[in-house]
Amino acid sequence: MSDSKFEIPQQFDTEIYKILNDVENILYFSWNLATDTLEFTTPVETSDYKLPQISCPASTYFWGGSFIHPDDSEEFSQFLDEMFWLNMIQNDYRFFSRKVRLLGREDRGYLWAELRLVVYFDENAPVIAFGCICNINVKQLWQMELQHSAEHDVLTGFLNKVGCQKHIEKYLSSLTPADLPPAFMIIDADGFKAINDSFGHLFGDGVLSDMGMAIRSNFRQKDIVGRIGGDEFVVLFTEMPSLDVLEKRCTELLKSMDRIYESNNEKLPFSVSIGIALYPEHGNSYVELFKRADRALYDSKSKGKNQYSIYHSSLIGQSVAVDSTRDPHHAEDMRQKAFQDNMLEFVLNMLYETQNQDITIQMCLGLFGKQFNLDRVAVDGFNHSTNSYSNSFEWVSPRGLSIGDPRNADHFAEVIDKRYEMIGALYHATPYGVMSISEDVIVQCPQYADNAKTLHIGSFAYCKVTHGTEDVGCVGFESAAAPREFTKDELTKLSIFSVLLGNILLDRKTDRIAERVNKHLQNILDHMQEFIYVVDKETYIPIFFNRTIRQTLSNASSEQPCYQRFHGFDSPCEGCPAKKLSAGGNEYIDVKLNNWGVETPARAYNIHWEDEQDKNLALIIQSSF
Repeated sequence: MSDSKFEIPQQFDTEIYKILNDVENILYFSWNLATDTLEFTTPVETSDYKLPQISCPASTYFWGGSFIHPDDSEEFSQFLDEMFWLNMIQNDYRFFSRKVRLLGREDRGYLWAELRLVVYFDENAPVIAFGCICNINVKQLWQMELQHSAEHDVLTGFLNKVGCQKHIEKYLSSLTPADLPPAFMIIDADGFKAINDSFGHLFGDGVLSDMGMAIRSNFRQKDIVGRIGGDEFVVLFTEMPSLDVLEKRCTELLKSMDRIYESNNEKLPFSVSIGIALYPEHGNSYVELFKRADRALYDSKSKGKNQYSIYHSSLIGQSVAVDSTRDPHHAEDMRQKAFQDNMLEFVLNMLYETQNQDITIQMCLGLFGKQFNLDRVAVDGFNHSTNSYSNSFEWVSPRGLSIGDPRNADHFAEVIDKRYEMIGALYHATPYGVMSISEDVIVQCPQYADNAKTLHIGSFAYCKVTHGTEDVGCVGFESAAAPREFTKDELTKLSIFSVLLGNILLDRKTDRIAERVNKHLQNILDHMQEFIYVVDKETYIPIFFNRTIRQTLSNASSEQPCYQRFHGFDSPCEGCPAKKLSAGGNEYIDVKLNNWGVETPARAYNIHWEDEQDKNLALIIQSSF
């Protein structure tokens, strides 16, 4: 070996660890959890972070002040909760790690760090921790930059297709019933291809950048904006205050983007079209909302472009597509009217339209609440294994109290149990089914007065939901006001909805849900007064028709097409709505037919039918005369 001024180490020792730690700038500390004392075992004066020179109370310095970045304080609190409340079963110690931003020295702002802790427990209680602080600022910023590049569009700086879906799905998953619902929009350019082809790609990029700036300036910073294709953008309008605000935003964007581009004496028009889907009635996931908004965009394009359309489903009964030159119809008002006019048909249509039972229930609860001026409408499921009720769905007004919110459910657990006890004590047979009704809780149930007051219940009406003889749950109306007399109309609709829940929506105990749903839907269709039938769109042969038709045409042959079987025609009826439906999709056709001898309105929908999955089928509802 050559001469050396110092001895070269041959194995790991204390000095090697110290050199490595100095290179990595790792700070070690011990934390006595009993006395809340934090003590650093390595010098802190040369560290990157604004740390105290001597031991200090951890709760005061570490997370009691500004040492932790405000945006990371909640994450750090969860970290502490996990450490303190973890139930240690087998191990005497456990390792914890979190990435947070800590206040740096000399006005360096906040720097990313990784906190690593080994916590020792005594009888499941943490007593002492040994940890280190590792500076990961450069690495974290680099990773964040890579992630940003992977999720963002270079031209506009917006989220790209992948990033947009990721961020919107994350936002939707965080929503609670108390949050204002968002609206999902697809914004597509009209005439962009001609401009790009005629004026060149650089000019086209300028047009897209201009379009992006107009979209960004028209919406709020908290709204999620993305470019998912060449000239196609997506916006999630979060916390939508009202449809009026949404429509105003769309109108202003349409106006700002309606222009003529000129180059070399050539003039080409440019505008945008917008398709809108509303959460949750049109979907509760990115894929569902995108599908409905895309259909609404198609409507905007087909009706002349330079306009917006809100997805129009069969539950609305008519298109709500409007342009910026006239006052728009309000989809919410139209839904409310359709629900009031014929609740049964409304629910049936919505089931077919959304193919989603949860959305159907949630939407109906809100419509009940607004129609009857209630403060809470709830669906509670019954658990046979525990012989108890628990909330499954709810709609709550500003005066009501949510018990579906886990925070309230935990806080008011004992009071909520008393609530179910109070409702159960008043069940009795009525002309509307087995119901529990109290028009004034304080007068009728004084022993539960304090509980009812805590839960904002002044009066209530609950109807049991059964499937055969089996208790499935209950549906209830609650009002903070008392006394309140529940009307015949309210109790009738409560009863009908309870029957629907028992037969269709809450019966999920077998894998053959679709088959049972069809059977119960047939039962519902049988009790409707209109002429209702399901036909094969290729052969026109009916696979189902309701009791109203059976009683009217008892001698018809079963192998005949509907036009011959029902009407004696040799060819399909003039204006047949089944012919106008596409091969798939959820569109709604509204026509007038003269095939029963008098002109009557009719509606048609695409439908999936158990045991007929290979056929393209249409459900036709025609008014009786």
